[in-house]
This record gives sequence, structure tokens and C-alpha cells, in this order.
Amino acid sequence: MNAIITGVTGLRNRGVEALVIPTIQQLLERQPNLGIDVLTDSPDYDEIRLEVFGSKAIKDYLRNANRTRLHKLRNILSQFYRPLSTDYQSNVKKIRQASIVIASGGDVFSSDYGRLNRHLLPLNLALDAGVPVVFLAQSIGPFKTQNEVDAWLKVARRSKFVTVREQLSYKYVTKDLGLDPSLVKHTADPAFLLRPPSSEIVAKILTNYGVDLDRPKIAIAPSQAICRYAGQDYDNHINVWCQVVKLMVNEFQAQVLIIPHVQEINANNDDRIFATQLLKALDYNRDVRLAGADHTASEFKGLIGACDMVVAERMHPAIAGLSSGICTMPVGYSVKAEGIMTDLFGSEALHNNGVLISIQQFLNADVACEAIVNCWNKRHEVASQLNQVLPKVKQAAATNFDMILEILK
Repeated sequence: MNAIITGVTGLRNRGVEALVIPTIQQLLERQPNLGIDVLTDSPDYDEIRLEVFGSKAIKDYLRNANRTRLHKLRNILSQFYRPLSTDYQSNVKKIRQASIVIASGGDVFSSDYGRLNRHLLPLNLALDAGVPVVFLAQSIGPFKTQNEVDAWLKVARRSKFVTVREQLSYKYVTKDLGLDPSLVKHTADPAFLLRPPSSEIVAKILTNYGVDLDRPKIAIAPSQAICRYAGQDYDNHINVWCQVVKLMVNEFQAQVLIIPHVQEINANNDDRIFATQLLKALDYNRDVRLAGADHTASEFKGLIGACDMVVAERMHPAIAGLSSGICTMPVGYSVKAEGIMTDLFGSEALHNNGVLISIQQFLNADVACEAIVNCWNKRHEVASQLNQVLPKVKQAAATNFDMILEILK
């Protein structure tokens, strides 16, 4: 049997890696002989991460064939001229011969990033060939156009099931979009199951970065791309983070560890660029360190989990903190942050704890600093609440793979 994972833009984005690696691990624990291929934009890099599991990284040649008319034209022409786009046809053949196609990606089925059809195309190819399709732990929508709604529903209605990682998406797809609730199950993000390295290895990494293990530590995960997604000012973004970090260093006497969780080739989405700008703006403060090595998502999770608090503009560094049981403040720009945090704390407790802030609020320096002070003061209480709910959340994440196993059987 063979499974294909789609929705993968590449593991240079450690959030994508935090989804893919536990997905592979959980599937192989249940079905050790399962072959797993990952359709990705960066197979040269991703194979480094995947080879230990015996999984293959396959170049995604479907990405530029994301329009329905172009897809139909390719199919028609390929009947008469086989050499046309051999790589494209190779992708199609692998999908048609798969035992199951698993749509990963976290929140790619939305209007936030565009190119929805790109992620739907391999699923349509599978369904047309009679291959079962599942949506794995998604945040869905909201969609901005009816065309997007119709395109997604056309695939979702033919799938075996759709699992969503937060209640807001469950309500959206079942109530607003009218998808049959029997197809939808509310689970949790697979990244809650990502395994960090041993505490000994994490301590060695921190020491290598010059971090004093006995002093307070705060991880931050600023995003190079968040202002572009949310239509906000980049320079103000730098300025606010400077004030926030100075607060952490001067008022909390904390060391700050910058986590560049996304390290893509695209400069607009490479967090190392923002991190470097921030270091310069802080005049390379000795209490601010950049975790700049080519760390895995697992290693980043270990570093975050060794801190007293994390403030994250990327969702998966936030999940690394949440799943490690430490006080976590996501800076949100879409449904995923609010949805996941509400699932964990409940809407009332979430409001009372003040552990979620929007990017619009965060870019007001006074508001951001006040929120972080409140969060720091409640860090032990928040950690206690998290550790009470984490077993249930991790079990919900594991349910994703129990459901997939039933299909494979």
C-alpha cells in the first residue's frame, strides 16, 4: 500500500515539517509497511528530513497546472502526444496508483494564501481515479468568493472524511458551508504529537547559543510575512518587536531566543531576514540570541519547550509551546490561532487569560507590552491549565490516524 501526502509547500517551513513528520510517524506506527510519498515543492531539501522514515519526497509538477481548463487540456493532449509534460504525467500516475491521498497543509484551504485550485487538483485527480481522499486536521476558510466555496465543497463531498483542528472550522464547514456533518470530525493538529529531542540535547543546543540555563528564557517567533498577509506596516512591526524584546530583557530579566521557524527561499517568507533586522535594531543585545542553525521542527520544539514563555506570530511555534505545556501567546491573523486557542482554554478563559492577541492589536506597542506583561504574570497559571487539557488534545490528534487506518484496512 502507498499513501501520498499533498498540501506540502516544503519542509523549509518548519510548520509544514511539524505537520508532516508526526503524520508519517503515526501512520507507520499503525501500518509499518505503508509506503509514504510526499508531494512537495522542495524535494532536494525535504528528502534530507524524510529519508530516515523511508519516505520519498516527490517534486510537485502539478503546481503550475492549477486551473481547470489547463488541466483538461493537458489530459486531452496527452492522449495524442505522450511526451507532453512527462513530469506532470508522472505525478498523475503516482496519484492514480495510490492507496490513499492525504491532504495536509494546515490552512492551505482558505483564501489567505491564494491558489486554492493548486491544492485541490491532486485531490480531484485521485477522486477521478477512485482513490480515497481525506482532509487531515485542517483549518478551513473562510473563503472570500463563492467560486472558492464551490470548488472546495466539490472535493470535500467526495472525500472519505474531513478532520478539522479547531471548532471554529467545524462550525464553518458544517453550518456556513453546509457540508454533511457525518463527513466532518473535530480532532487536533498532528503537531501536538511532534516529539522533541531529549532534554540533554536541548540543553546542549541552548548552551551552544550562549543561553544561561538557570535564567528565565522567552522564545519569540516573529514572522517575515505576517504584515503582508494582514496588510500592516513592516517598519512598525520591527519597532514594536524592539519594544517588546526590551521589555522582556529589562523588566523580566529574561534571555530572548529568536526562533526563525520559516526559512524559505522566497525572501518575503524567510523569518531569518526579519530576525536579523531585529537583532540589528536591538544593537545585538547580548541577551537576545538567534537560533540560526538548520534546526528541525522537533529541535525548535525542544528549544521552545525549555523556555518559560513563547510569543509567536507563526502558528506552529505556538503549538510547540502549547504542546510542551508552557505559557504561549500567539499573535493571530486568521481563524487558526483563535480556533486552536479557544479549543484549549474555552472562550471565557481565553479572554480572561489574555493569551491571544491579533496582529492589529500587537502593532500598537502599548497594547502589546501590556498584554505580554499580563501573560508573563500568569505564566504558571496558564501552564497549569494547559497541562490539564493536553492529554485529551493529544488523543484527539491521534484519532486522525486511527480514522485513516480504517480506510487502509
